[in-house]
Amino acid sequence: MSSTPSRRTAAPSVREALARLLLTRELGQRMPPVQELQDLIGAGAGTVVKALRQLQSAEAVGLDSRGRSGTVITSRHVGRLWEYAGLGNLHVAMPPPGPLEQQAIAAVLQEGLARLGIPMVVDFGSGSRDRLAAVFHERAQVAVTSLAAFHHHSKDMGGLIPLDLGTGTYYAPDSLVIVERAESSKNAGPRRVGIDNRSFDHEQLTHAEFDPLTPEYVDCAFYRAPAAVLAGDIDAAVWHELPTVIPPRLAGLRLRRLGPEAIERTAGITNAALITRALDAPVNAAIRTVRIAEVAPRQRALAAQDASHGDGPAFWPR
Repeated sequence: MSSTPSRRTAAPSVREALARLLLTRELGQRMPPVQELQDLIGAGAGTVVKALRQLQSAEAVGLDSRGRSGTVITSRHVGRLWEYAGLGNLHVAMPPPGPLEQQAIAAVLQEGLARLGIPMVVDFGSGSRDRLAAVFHERAQVAVTSLAAFHHHSKDMGGLIPLDLGTGTYYAPDSLVIVERAESSKNAGPRRVGIDNRSFDHEQLTHAEFDPLTPEYVDCAFYRAPAAVLAGDIDAAVWHELPTVIPPRLAGLRLRRLGPEAIERTAGITNAALITRALDAPVNAAIRTVRIAEVAPRQRALAAQDASHGDGPAFWPR
């Protein structure tokens, strides 16, 4: 929050401070007395009362005076309070674009925030640790990672909390595959295996799948696996399957499903999670209004749409 204004602060600045304060309160909670608000905001009683009435008139908040019990919050419009608070864009750190799961998560988030009138800005970046660090250091307000990656990295980043979107929302069933050349032998294990050392998920899945074969591990970005195999840089890699303009089979690649034991040994890795700062009340209030239950059905609908294309042109990139 900005520094405490003087007691002569104009009404808009008082409204901004009150809106931010109201975003930290829940329905049914009591408002601080006007005298306490004066001290918190640094404005006169008349200015505070006027600003509260303006927020009520705008239907940003509903207040009910209950005598000695104080004034209780009876309704709250998070989007209007966000606007009056001058909070601007909500920045979300997303994984690299492409996978259907991420498309659905971004769409549901954007639609939910749009209903509130909150603009969303997406920054794409690989590496769950980097995305979590963006939230931890307040360069972003929300990060999308796997639940497993959050639990691993959050040991070094206190104060972050996850909203679990459910099993299969980060990696849908059967979306984790091994990509290799079509002519490669199924019996002889790959000699060079790509591993993304910036991705906790990819490291865990790769070691779980390939360690018994004792291959040479070669640093390779998760999303570059098919291109790296085609270029001859590696023989195989774990890949998160996504729609492509040219289907892998037509490009001379073979996909085979990741072994179930590899996924079983990496608990929570298929769950997507929205990560926020625990003390960021406005962001948490906004995220709680998003219809998270719509994520999984949206993902299934996108997968069905993609499957309907067969070996024809995929709808990603768009």
